[in-house]
Amino acid sequence: MATAASQHIQQVLHSVTEDIKLYQQLLVLIQQQKGLYLQFDSKVLDENIQKQKPILNQLARTSSERSQWMRALGLSCNNASMQRIFNALPTKMSIQVRKQWALLESLVKQCQQDNQSNAQSSAAFQELITQIKQPVQHTYE
Repeated sequence: MATAASQHIQQVLHSVTEDIKLYQQLLVLIQQQKGLYLQFDSKVLDENIQKQKPILNQLARTSSERSQWMRALGLSCNNASMQRIFNALPTKMSIQVRKQWALLESLVKQCQQDNQSNAQSSAAFQELITQIKQPVQHTYE
């Protein structure tokens, strides 16, 4: 039977794998969202956003669980603590897990960048809609 510590480590590592899958799904939706702003189809855009919500909720849950497992191991919830876990693993496993962690970090950054770009597109979209609905009067009466 595995000790509580080894179970927590296994759970942390499994959560990384699960988060990779979720972030891959989220990235596709975020990238689709960008194109949807250009189509001016608010219904399809809303459907896309609704698809993102359960993924974001699951990511929040796994992040919270991972934080709990890290604290149960007596570790801080940061990259240095993850590196300590990687260093404690057998070499072959450590190499694979480090690659997964790097992939997860890359996916998170890409989602953040694309989401920021979408926020700018959303602001421009809202500004355009406002101008169409309420044109500025440039004439003096």
